[in-house]
Amino acid sequence: MKKSTRIASFALAGMMVASTAAVSSMSVSAAKVKKPTKVKAVNQSKGIKITWKKVKGAKKYKVYRGKKKITTTKKKTYTDKKAKAGKTYKYTVQAVKGKKTSKKSKAVKIVRLKAPTGLYAQNHDQYVKLEWNKATGAKKYYVYRGTKKVATVSGLSYTDNSVKSGTKYTYKVKAVNGKSTSVASKAKSITFITAPTNFVAKVEGDKAVLTWDKVTGAAKYQILTQNCGDPMTVPETAVTDTTCTVLLGVNPDLIQFYVYAIAKDGSASKTIVTTAAYIPEGSYFTDGNGDLHVKINLSKAGDVFESYYAGKVLTSTFTADDYAITVDEESAKFVEVKDGVITGKASGTATVKVELKNETIQKKLYDDVCKATGKTFGNHLTTGVVYVDVTVA
Repeated sequence: MKKSTRIASFALAGMMVASTAAVSSMSVSAAKVKKPTKVKAVNQSKGIKITWKKVKGAKKYKVYRGKKKITTTKKKTYTDKKAKAGKTYKYTVQAVKGKKTSKKSKAVKIVRLKAPTGLYAQNHDQYVKLEWNKATGAKKYYVYRGTKKVATVSGLSYTDNSVKSGTKYTYKVKAVNGKSTSVASKAKSITFITAPTNFVAKVEGDKAVLTWDKVTGAAKYQILTQNCGDPMTVPETAVTDTTCTVLLGVNPDLIQFYVYAIAKDGSASKTIVTTAAYIPEGSYFTDGNGDLHVKINLSKAGDVFESYYAGKVLTSTFTADDYAITVDEESAKFVEVKDGVITGKASGTATVKVELKNETIQKKLYDDVCKATGKTFGNHLTTGVVYVDVTVA
């Protein structure tokens, strides 16, 4: 082979080796930075946390929200604290090594959801009712009792019927939108307590002896009283037994009794049980229909009653056009009513029905009685009927 031919052959071989090395170098360079995989996004209390699998050889990572790069980090996680509640976001990640950057990862989509607030639990007759505030962006909610998810609801409340008296329960709620969920709300604990049953009040002179059945899980019982619409009077201490004596005071117009059970942790039964009201003679009160009732006693025939309370004379308060008085045939044997004045005729009992003809007069009489007694009543005069029950000795 001629010298010139050998030189040419060597040169060509050198070029081929160089070309192969360049291609190999390019392949190695391209393979050095792979795009991140297993990218995930989850809601946390402070924002949306993005995580991904470590890329071999990568020194740092670029995180994108949509098309905008929001950070460069050396870690395998980033929390987007600027994400707004209720908005939907897409995140991608790139791996970086030196001046080389991988392709963007597969996008991950998430709705920013914050934990529901204001979780409230309250005992009812046979269930615990939960309520909470609306979470922005939520389409539904997961309800947890302990660590177990017990319900998925679209509203802002849940009724747990599978509860036992004396048992403590802890609840949490998560906001949900599609596959996106918030972190759990603050936990709310409550001991379920049923209301006392067989509540009885036996009036003995100036006191009432109250009794009721024991409630499972109750540590004590609170007694309340209400005297003719006055604010309820709570005894200084609750009782641990299932009986209590309440002093009625001097000539109460109307008194009702209430009791509810309380657990050791302070949880209480929602339903407050009441007995029939104790109504002594001479009471002034409105019944469930809104009718005013008054009981009067005339010591003998010929006695005159001209007032509904403390000198308020019916004929001086209203005119004959304001009301209509009815006395049935039987009652007319014992009393006579003329110009609004009731006069005893003979020993016996009678009922005088007074119908007030308009709401203004109803309110006037109601206000007069309230002013005279210094009390307000449970019901206003809704029917405008006053019954005067008269006993003539």
